[in-house]
Amino acid sequence: MLILDVLNVYARDVAPEHSRPKETASKIARLASWWGDPGMARRKALGPAPVLTGFVSDINAANCNAYLAFVGARRSASRDLEILRAALRHAHEQRILDSVVKVTLPAKSLPRERWLTRSEVAKLVWTAWRGGRTFNGRSGEGDNWHMRRHLARFILLAVYTGSRKQDVLNASFVRHPDHGFIDLERGVWTRKASSKVATKKRQPPIPLPTHLLAHLRRWHRSGQTFAVEFNGRRVENISKAFRALVAECGLDAEVIPHALRHTGVTWAMQNGVALWEASGYFGMSPKVLMDVYGHHHPDYLAGAAASMGRRRRAV
Repeated sequence: MLILDVLNVYARDVAPEHSRPKETASKIARLASWWGDPGMARRKALGPAPVLTGFVSDINAANCNAYLAFVGARRSASRDLEILRAALRHAHEQRILDSVVKVTLPAKSLPRERWLTRSEVAKLVWTAWRGGRTFNGRSGEGDNWHMRRHLARFILLAVYTGSRKQDVLNASFVRHPDHGFIDLERGVWTRKASSKVATKKRQPPIPLPTHLLAHLRRWHRSGQTFAVEFNGRRVENISKAFRALVAECGLDAEVIPHALRHTGVTWAMQNGVALWEASGYFGMSPKVLMDVYGHHHPDYLAGAAASMGRRRRAV
């Protein structure tokens, strides 16, 4: 059985039902470029070429590790190989394959720990809000075009709700089945679009902070349909503009859009928000919240620390 056939069946039957089918399609295309073309020049440039014929029998630990070297990024390669594993399972369920072939995934990388201080967030927001167009690499004086104000809005909404990048970019002031809905009257943000299939990345509706809600109402009164817009249109990808802003502010490359979610959760823990309440608000399990962010909570191991300073009572 050809690996390309397995991927094509998965692309036809399952991928269109994913929450982000375009992203899944790009992963399938990258998988096909590696596993489906034995004479691929880019693969040979890595060194000793793995033995590939394009058949399912080529899938083994050595070739999976070679795919990791080809992609060059552990997270991206792992997600691609998860798609390949799902495609093989689907082919087995459809009786295309006689048995399930094991896919070796890369070891999980450590969770990101970079979060921003309040002064760093303020610097990002201020720079984005006040910045205009540039002429020959220098900011133009008196330029009121404010070409990066959408970045300031994105940062505020992401930090003060701890929401994921795509949820923020998809937030709308108008009800639509394909977008999350911000109810400005009730002050509630329904982050999951009604047409979207629920995944393990939970998106519970949340009440909005009072000061953030005031900003959102003002943005809507100014004519915006989405919380983050550029030239009157929804922003679909903010990564490139965000990287340029981070570089201008002199922050390190670890500050990516997802770091804003880390920042929101970390601030909540530092402010002593109860574990079960934070878990529901940010849409993550209590275990993940405790493992990754628990040490920021003021009550973290407080009892043990206090007991270490006491003298043992005589029995």
